Amino acid sequence: MMHPSRRLGGVFRLIAFSFSFIYMVLAGASPAIAEFALLHPKKDSTLIENAGGTLANGSGPAFFAGRNSSTSDNLRRALLAFDVSAAIPQGSIVTSAVLTLNLTATNGGAASVRLHRVLADWGEGASISSGGGGATTTREDSTWIHRFYDNLFWSQPGGDFDSTPLAVTLVDQPGPYSWGSTAEMVADVQAWLDSPESAHGWILVGDESHPTTVKRFDSRESPDEANRPLLYVEYIPPCSPSPLGPGTWTHQCSDLLGDGEALLPEPAEIGHAEPRFADWILPCTRWILSDLDLPEINPCEALLSDPPRSCEQRAVRKLMTLVMNVCAGHLQTSCPVGGDEGNCGSVSVGDLLQELSVLVRQGNCWRASGCAGVPE
Repeated sequence: MMHPSRRLGGVFRLIAFSFSFIYMVLAGASPAIAEFALLHPKKDSTLIENAGGTLANGSGPAFFAGRNSSTSDNLRRALLAFDVSAAIPQGSIVTSAVLTLNLTATNGGAASVRLHRVLADWGEGASISSGGGGATTTREDSTWIHRFYDNLFWSQPGGDFDSTPLAVTLVDQPGPYSWGSTAEMVADVQAWLDSPESAHGWILVGDESHPTTVKRFDSRESPDEANRPLLYVEYIPPCSPSPLGPGTWTHQCSDLLGDGEALLPEPAEIGHAEPRFADWILPCTRWILSDLDLPEINPCEALLSDPPRSCEQRAVRKLMTLVMNVCAGHLQTSCPVGGDEGNCGSVSVGDLLQELSVLVRQGNCWRASGCAGVPE
């Protein structure tokens, strides 16, 4: 049996962990777990200035923004939209959004290209043109006057969009260019995630004050996949209220070598995707333990000690399960030590669990699950 003084030592350390970690969570001391998604447009198109709406370019390998050298009908604006809700879990918090386009041809010198929020839905038809002159409009095309050819119209020619730009980039010679991340772009992507029906996308507006400023960018139909438009989004995934049991983490620990290198290229399948255990969850767990002056506890050794005979061993094992759940975004919702274990002090961790539950009910559980990327 464990000596009473040693048991009390473990009790006090676990109590200290509870209060320290609650403080860390509520203070937001740890960076949040962040994931990212790479999205190609679900549709894109060029609006070609034409009073009758008879020219379009919905499915061409490029889209255009700016003003060409013609004496009339010389404006071009590019539309693009993304299906954010298909790539990012509902309930996530978007933290960064960067749009990257590949410029393939340019008229004139450097020119600013502005990104604006589109205010109405629009179509991508089958019209195809590799140049800025466009092709004959087809059904469902967006044109200078139509949202959907031939019976739904923009409220004003040239598209309905917010006049305030979300981001501006100076575009010059061929190559990749990026817009963002800006707070306004992040807000748009968040709105598209929360309300997919509002995902009308963005419009690129070039320098229309001078002739010969038009820029040609690869579209989603470009034969070179590497040069297609790309939206890079960082987000904090929602917490899962259902914890994973110690068996899950024991299994993943058993798949590691002593130096922490995974025997398998990915963690074993446990019913749903988890962050990489060796690269993410284990460093996170070690960081928390070190920050709380518990660096002598080896997370995997604690989980793999079989059987955990003493009260303290059981408490530490379940504490590891709790911390790994927090690092993986799974909220532990049950007391880590059963009532049949008497006065074992680790029941104080139950207070921590209640605090984490409050954060979830307040919609702040991402703060409780945030420590990915912190070095060991």
